Order: sequence, then C-alpha cells, then structure tokens
Amino acid sequence: MTAESSYLFFTGSACGLLLLAAARLAIGYRQQAAGRWLLLLLAGVFCYLLRPLLPLESRFIEFLLDLPTILVPAAFWLFAHLLSSEGEPFPCWGWIPVSLSVAISVAAGHLDFPPSSRLHETLYVLSQPLKLGLIAAGMLALLQRYQSDLVAARRRLRALLLIAVGGYMLIVVCAEFLFSYQPVPAGLPTLHAFLASLLIFAACLWLLALSPNALTESMPRPTDSNAAAEETPAPLDEAQRQLLDRLESHMAAGGYRHTGLTIRELATQLDAREYVLRTLINRHLGYRNFNEYLNRFRIDEASARLASPDQAHLPVLSIALDIGYRSLSPFNAAFKRRHNMTPTEFRRERLPA
Repeated sequence: MTAESSYLFFTGSACGLLLLAAARLAIGYRQQAAGRWLLLLLAGVFCYLLRPLLPLESRFIEFLLDLPTILVPAAFWLFAHLLSSEGEPFPCWGWIPVSLSVAISVAAGHLDFPPSSRLHETLYVLSQPLKLGLIAAGMLALLQRYQSDLVAARRRLRALLLIAVGGYMLIVVCAEFLFSYQPVPAGLPTLHAFLASLLIFAACLWLLALSPNALTESMPRPTDSNAAAEETPAPLDEAQRQLLDRLESHMAAGGYRHTGLTIRELATQLDAREYVLRTLINRHLGYRNFNEYLNRFRIDEASARLASPDQAHLPVLSIALDIGYRSLSPFNAAFKRRHNMTPTEFRRERLPA
C-alpha cells in the first residue's frame, strides 16, 4: 500500500467514524447546548480531514468548508465549559477571544489583500496563539472542579477530552504553524491521518459500545443542579448504610465548615474509600458535584444566621468564612443560586430595619 493510498484509507476511516458519532449525537443530544457545540466540534474535524482531498474551485464552497474548522477551538472551549460548569453561564469576556480568533482566521484565509501586502502572513501568525489560547481555555475548564466531580462517567470523559483531544489539537496547531515555513516531512500526513482515525475509533468504541450511557450521564442537566436528583436511589447494602450514617452525623456536627474541604479529605475523616464515598453521594444522594453537596449545608446555616436578629451585627464575610468559604465571591454565587438574591438582600428582607 502506497503512502497516498494509506492516507486516503485512514482519512476515509476517520471521516466515516465521525459521521457515525455525529449521527448518534444528533439523535440524542441536539436539543442541548452542549450537544450542539460537540456536533460543531465533530463537523469541524470532519471538514479539516476532508478538505485536502477536495480540489475546490469555488471560493464560497471553500469558505463553507473552512468555517467549521476555524470554529473548532471555540467549540471545544464552549463544550468543555458546559460539561464542567454545573450550570454557570459562559463568561461574557470569553466571546472577545472567540470573536477575534474567528475574525482573524477568516481574514487570513479568505480575504484578498494587495500582492505586496504582508497582511495575510501577519494575520495568520496572529491567529495561531488565539487558537492555542482557546484550546488551553477549554483544557483549563476541564481541569476546574475535576476533583469535586462526583459523576464517574463524566470524570472519565473529561480526562479523555483533556489528554487526548485537547492535547492532540495543541500538537496539530503547533505542527501546522511550524510546517507553514518548512517542507512537510514525507509520511507525516499519513501518520496524522492514522493517529486521527485511531483516536476517533477509540472514542467511538468507548462512547457507542463500551459505555453508551457515558454522554447521558455527563451532559448538563436541564434543571437546577443544586437540587438533589428526584430519582429513587438504589438500595444500600449494610456497609453503604453505615457510611451514610457516618456521613450524615459528620455533616450534622459541622464537618462541612472545614475550609477547602475536598472529597478526598472527607473520605479520610470518615475512614472510607474515596470512590465509595463519591458513588454514595452521587448515586444515592443525587449530587453531581461535591461542592454543591457542601453548599447544601453551608447555605442552610448561612440562611439561618442571616435571618437571626442575634447575629445581625455580624458582617456577611464573617459568616461566609465561618461556614467554610475562602472568600465572599463563591459564597455570594452559591447563595444566589439557592435563593435568587444576594446574602445582603436576604438579610434585609428577613430583618427589616
């Protein structure tokens, strides 16, 4: 088999697998924002792999094929954020680098400039760090709250996206920039097509065959993530019931007040295995994130103290620090998610002057 035929074989295999994965996503997740961004990500990768095989003469068709690829770094960041944020909105400032990356990439590849101008080269050079920045932002979003994530399937998906997908995209962007100024080594396109097909095959095998419910369990819930799941929990065996009793007693005694408490530390305090405690809080109590589980107790205590005339003299910050928060900002955010008002507004309503 020649290098060219190998390249065509692996590229075709990767594109076929991407179509299969996209069809599965479109059927099950097209109504969710995270699902739509993931579909756009797959479409961009599909167009990126297919584009070198198509000798296009129409500049408009070329632009339509290039646009999904240009949007891949932004789609990766947005999907990673929705997967990891537990309902928090995408930051408004994030649209600035997204818009700049798209605009500069489109201008570098599809706008006409005078032959003597170096704008094409300048814009192309500017577009590369923007792409790398968006991919890095997506990888950072996957890292945030990873330790406190209680959904086992989502933790595995985040690790896959972080290590395999995010890492591979960083390598591809850097390699493209490097080989824009020197010849591409023989066999590198075939190697790229092989690795892409291998990565996509492994992802499809896992998501469609080995763990078909992984995406369902990982996708953000349409309802408020602060509330415990309304599903009937699975019966507990004797060891789980004893651990649940110890957990409830520990929290009732104020165990949640420890600043920076992690599920690993809590498991040590309860003399339990971390993965067993994760499963108990997720499967039986219905929480997808450990911090939200802690917020249940912390916000309950804060609400009572803010409504108490005996503690009206205490600053809100003092209460926040007493119940385990490091600063006022995360306390305000958690409190507002529960009560749809700030702690100060809550106290003013409960303790009118």
